[in-house]
Amino acid sequence: MKILQKTLFRTITIAVITSFSIVWAETDTQNLDISIIIQPACTLDSVGAVSANHATGTSGAQTSSGQVQVTCNAGQVFTIAMSAGMNASSFQRRVHNGTNHIDYNLLKQSNSNVWGTAGTTADTTMNGAGAGIADQDGTGTGSPQIYGYEVSYNLLGTEVAGTYTDTVLVTLEF
Repeated sequence: MKILQKTLFRTITIAVITSFSIVWAETDTQNLDISIIIQPACTLDSVGAVSANHATGTSGAQTSSGQVQVTCNAGQVFTIAMSAGMNASSFQRRVHNGTNHIDYNLLKQSNSNVWGTAGTTADTTMNGAGAGIADQDGTGTGSPQIYGYEVSYNLLGTEVAGTYTDTVLVTLEF
């Protein structure tokens, strides 16, 4: 009987070990999917203000310049537009002092075209202003990019003394 018990014990032990071996030998796999999403981004880093001082009686063509700086993801297409300003009359930008006005143009330094809003959806204040009106299109590099502008105007020498101002909305679309 003892031999039978030993044999039975060995058989059960081998069966248990074998059944565990089968469980341990099985595998199951699944893929781990990894996604990294970089959202399109652009920032209008800075817009340089323009200020000029002239003595009473100054006449002739005058200019002042400034810069717009943007940073966009590498490869991100963007557009920079400049509105007609708060005091425009029939697409002519003007600074004002009370009821007195001085006409000016806002030009891109890269090609002296009037900087406008052609092609932008957020700001259409210069659309329809005629030939030579253009926004600034670009493609991001991941680093800051600088676009210069020039404010061009003529003084007659008879302007009323005072501070003439205007506000132009700068729009960055991407």
